[in-house]
Amino acid sequence: MKTKTIIQSILAGLVAMPSLSLAGESPQPGDILEGINMFTPEDGDAAYKVKAHEKYGAQWGLDIAYGYWGAHRASVDTPCNNNLALIHGQLNQRLIKNDVDGGTWLRVELSGSWALDPSSERANGSTTFVEGFGATTSVHPDVMGPHDLFFPEVALMQYFAGKRACIIAGVVNLTNYFDAVSIANDSFSSFVNSGFVNSTILPLVDSNAGAVLQVELGKSNYVMAAVSRTGVEMGYDPFNGRSDGYVVVGEYGHLFREGKGVIRLNPFFQMIDEERDDGAHHRRNAGLVGSVEFSPSDRVTVYARAGFGAKQALGNSAELSFGAHLHPFSRRADDFVGLSYGVFKGANSADEPTEHSRESVLELMYNLQLTSWLKVVPHLQYIHNPAYSANSDACIFGVQGVFSF
Repeated sequence: MKTKTIIQSILAGLVAMPSLSLAGESPQPGDILEGINMFTPEDGDAAYKVKAHEKYGAQWGLDIAYGYWGAHRASVDTPCNNNLALIHGQLNQRLIKNDVDGGTWLRVELSGSWALDPSSERANGSTTFVEGFGATTSVHPDVMGPHDLFFPEVALMQYFAGKRACIIAGVVNLTNYFDAVSIANDSFSSFVNSGFVNSTILPLVDSNAGAVLQVELGKSNYVMAAVSRTGVEMGYDPFNGRSDGYVVVGEYGHLFREGKGVIRLNPFFQMIDEERDDGAHHRRNAGLVGSVEFSPSDRVTVYARAGFGAKQALGNSAELSFGAHLHPFSRRADDFVGLSYGVFKGANSADEPTEHSRESVLELMYNLQLTSWLKVVPHLQYIHNPAYSANSDACIFGVQGVFSF
């Protein structure tokens, strides 16, 4: 990352903050929200395409990847080797131009994964990768199911108040906006374990009907709030009446050291609608997640995340993780090493007994940028007490070849 930018890419959603302001310039109204919502090249991803939206009204990016995964001491009935094809694409298309307020945009996101051989398929016959290897934290969150190809987000984005506020509504993907630690929020180019990509406690759903409100409070502060349904599985109609479950998520963000660092606080409330033998049952959960991210130099970015949930409801009850990106070679600025460690605590109750109360994950990865459109990303994960099970550990080696357009 370049420290010459006033507001750095550490405010990224799925992509990094645009390098709009050089040293000595003041941040402009809307810079923070544009950094969260719009597409720019992210750390180590020189190929991410940015169309000149002021001229063409479109921005897009497409990543297509091949992945091999091998597991030592995988859980029972889980294949030890997997060959996968993955795809992730995003589009921002401007519908109405407004230079003062920022205009109206259409946001579309596409995600999919396919097994390339029978041994990589799910037991139920789907060609979607077995996510967990028995781990509570998924070893690759971009590998989705039960549908091979779906749209995590199809929404309208409306700016107003001189670009200082924005509403996104429709089918929303909350991971695009909340808890967006820039060096961990893209599993195609960084850490792949879901415990590092996003908080395991925050209920950040995708492909459900919802809305997000964003407001800049000044040059260094912003707030966001979202409400979304939770009961619709990916690939199904997000507006049907299957479930009354919903989540409310907030975020307060504070930039410091001229944008080289950011602190995020994420409160949430969740209501889960369940069907039980004795009729409908509602489970409620609330909690708080916080993270801090800082780039002391061009070659180092570090982060830490911690959080708790009052109850383990579709998530963990506590977590602590931290990691770093290191750029060891000055002549290869787009290459970096990533190292992250996390501890995740689950509830041990009569309804959900566990053999162990904690799962811990260590991940080491390297981003090797071969060309502007091709990178190779090997990674190694060690998982202790996966899914709080008696299986004491699991080791997972993987390598991805990512083609970016």
